[in-house]
Amino acid sequence: MIGASRLRYGCSAALVVVLLCGPGHVLGQDAPQLVVAETVFDFGAVQRGARVEHTFQLANRGPGTLRIDQVKSTCGCTVAVVSDRDVAPGGEGRIVVALDTAKLAGRTTKIVTVYTNDPASPVLGLTLAGQVNADVVVSPIPLYLGRIRRGDRVRREVTIVSGEAGAIYSVTHVEHSHPGLRARLEPRTDTPGQRLVVELDPDMPLGRFSEKLTLHTTSPREPTLTLPVFGSVEGDVVVLPPQITFGTTRGEAAPMRDLYIRNRGDRPLVVTRVSVPEPIAYSLSPVEDGVEYKLTLRLREGLRPGKIESAVEIFTNHPDEPHLVVPLYAIVRDAHRG
Repeated sequence: MIGASRLRYGCSAALVVVLLCGPGHVLGQDAPQLVVAETVFDFGAVQRGARVEHTFQLANRGPGTLRIDQVKSTCGCTVAVVSDRDVAPGGEGRIVVALDTAKLAGRTTKIVTVYTNDPASPVLGLTLAGQVNADVVVSPIPLYLGRIRRGDRVRREVTIVSGEAGAIYSVTHVEHSHPGLRARLEPRTDTPGQRLVVELDPDMPLGRFSEKLTLHTTSPREPTLTLPVFGSVEGDVVVLPPQITFGTTRGEAAPMRDLYIRNRGDRPLVVTRVSVPEPIAYSLSPVEDGVEYKLTLRLREGLRPGKIESAVEIFTNHPDEPHLVVPLYAIVRDAHRG
């Protein structure tokens, strides 16, 4: 842990991942062997706002070159910087994980997932865990309202309690700017603390929404807290899954994904047109005319290595939902590398 008690940040919680390895090498024919002495680091107890940092060592004990394909984490605001993806036989890579605790409270666990070319350990989890102390604890944070059918009334509760033993802190008022969102504070009758009741207007427009509530508190160290609130309002037409991910492909067999377009309304639905990005081929077939359609997507063969971040556009005859957009992601690797 580096400077966990001295560094404080006001930005949102972020998990920063930095991979530092030795010089690059061409992969050999023999398999590498990933050996990690420590997969879990407990950083103890820190005050909210501290920055926690730890270095994980990744050793290659096999005869082949170890390749780090990808590094991901469970935190939504993660930055991964890879300086060299190849670790020579007998060499050692280092993954530096830095956690900003500005938006965390209580027992915290963050997992970094490492993908390698070791056939015995293709996926490795590295964990940072510890206790983050705070004056005011808000739960859940963020607040996910879910996928809401248009016209439904939505009501969710958030609990607010003091995080320090013997201290009494509270929220005095809440600010927000979204006209379709209502928030009010109430005392908890069963246990100490408060509840924040969040309600959504039934006439919210279709689509995803995201709002931030500003909570003003009596804590001198944390006079304001931010509570993200997000979700999506759906109408008669539902697309499942809501996004398409092909994962990582190396150009062997072209991967395929199915997308279902379902009609929950009374009038028959017709898919009039589909637009896909250039690297994608598709076929559309009815499961039940007017009710459900299956859209099969396939990555074309012979694609150049790189990331694909695009979207599938679906056009229908529905008067309120004529245009639907589904995000699409894929990573294409060089087929000649391990």
